[in-house]
Amino acid sequence: MAVRRLGDGYEPHVDEEDGELTYSVPVDAGITSASFSFRITQSDLEVLRTDAYRRAALEVIGHAVLQRSMDPERAPVSQEQFSGLVATLLHGAPGELEAAIDRAGVEHHMVTRLYIDQVLQRRE
Repeated sequence: MAVRRLGDGYEPHVDEEDGELTYSVPVDAGITSASFSFRITQSDLEVLRTDAYRRAALEVIGHAVLQRSMDPERAPVSQEQFSGLVATLLHGAPGELEAAIDRAGVEHHMVTRLYIDQVLQRRE
């Protein structure tokens, strides 16, 4: 039986089952809804618990990446790709994190920092 370790309601959350941690993200794209789940580590969970900014960055950028992957013309996001995103956003040096946020804004045509700020305000 899975135990919720982080997150509430319809937001990204972390569950633990049989010692495995899973980061799950609900994603809507038009009339389609999907849920994506990826393995994460205990150190990833610790960052998610202790660094609200990095948690919000993963939520916003992860959602954009996964939403784009719902296009039938695009390949699904692999565990390896998601782990790379987690490595940069949760564990990268501050400059790497900021560069990834800037890059996501360009690649996904969004004001990434505004969305991150909205997530942070929602969690206050």
